Amino acid sequence: MNLNLPGTVHVARTADDLYDDLAMAMLAAAVEAVGKRGEFHVALSGGSTPEPFYMRLVTDPRYRAMPWERTHLWIVDERRVPEDDPRCNYRMIRETLADHVPLRTRQRHPMPVLADDPASLYEAELRRIVDPNAKVPRLDFVLLGMGDDTHTASLFPHSPAIHEREKLVAVNAGEHVTPPDRVTMTFPLLNAARRLAVLVTGAKKAAALRRVESQLQTAGPDPVAVPITGIQPGTANVGDALPGDLTWYLDAPAAGCDDLMPDLD
Repeated sequence: MNLNLPGTVHVARTADDLYDDLAMAMLAAAVEAVGKRGEFHVALSGGSTPEPFYMRLVTDPRYRAMPWERTHLWIVDERRVPEDDPRCNYRMIRETLADHVPLRTRQRHPMPVLADDPASLYEAELRRIVDPNAKVPRLDFVLLGMGDDTHTASLFPHSPAIHEREKLVAVNAGEHVTPPDRVTMTFPLLNAARRLAVLVTGAKKAAALRRVESQLQTAGPDPVAVPITGIQPGTANVGDALPGDLTWYLDAPAAGCDDLMPDLD
């Protein structure tokens, strides 16, 4: 299948190959950011898909050049549960990655999900640390996933946070949000990132990717019904700066590329 998606589509034969390609892209982005601005601001997603990727960053000697001492780790979205809850995204990211690299406490930014107003607190922290002078601070690298329903971050189809155009972080709750309630980065912040990577693996995601492609080809983006189509770096308010880059990182089963499928015999 030849997917026609916005940005760049990168397909690897296996998920293992894909993790390596993604790691090299993140390393290059980190080195560039530190060289130009002195710090690297990365936002990571939870879930089962990126977990082996985070472990790869820790265990593979090829990625020891990651400038962790100059890196700030942000969380794309989080459930409103305590940090010791198995459903907590930050817990997984901490256990697989953050606790095994030289990230000091002040460089780690879990979402204060149990606070009365976690979204405002997190947005204030982002603005203060990333760029206090920017209308929308620009993260250097954001790693997203995509659910079977085409949601990304905790932006579920028809959920309230989909419509947010001013706040950079929002609480998302209600009948269209898979419980428990969430705190999530919104489209204005995500689309301002310098680099966005969407990691999708496995044959189960092929149908969702075809739905995304069909939506974009027949009617254009519809973030309400197909949230991942709201990822459009060119629509971000980044002043005179160039819009960010969007790359889809797919393994062959997700992309439906039969000719690239690994031989299982």
